[in-house]
Amino acid sequence: MNTQPILIIDDDLDDKEFIQEVWKELPYLNELMFFTHPQDVLILLKDEQIIPFLIISDINLPTMSGFEFKRKLLGDTALNYKSIPFVFFSGVASNEQIQKSYELGSNGFFVKNGSIAELKETFITIVEYWQKSKVPQLRKVE
Repeated sequence: MNTQPILIIDDDLDDKEFIQEVWKELPYLNELMFFTHPQDVLILLKDEQIIPFLIISDINLPTMSGFEFKRKLLGDTALNYKSIPFVFFSGVASNEQIQKSYELGSNGFFVKNGSIAELKETFITIVEYWQKSKVPQLRKVE
């Protein structure tokens, strides 16, 4: 079982509180690390020792959209080789946004639901899938 941290990029404080509340009820040992600005995550990921289990990002973020953030991750070869699953988690989901997320190589797109029960179900779905899924092992880029 992968117990590395889950990085959540979202600027909505209410969403953060709901996620923290739901997470306490789930059996997972992963630490949740919250970020408002994607730039902070890019800096964190430069540390070769840090390989998060999963990145969950909103689309609408201050200073850089979730799409721009994903594009920056794609542009950094060293980060690509970390094989970190990346999913979008947004309050809205137009067909264009969903299509764009997959064009950028995201591994999923989930919509924030209104209830705590639905949020819990969504997090169980995401985490259980990635706990069972196999991803390539980290290899150094020379």
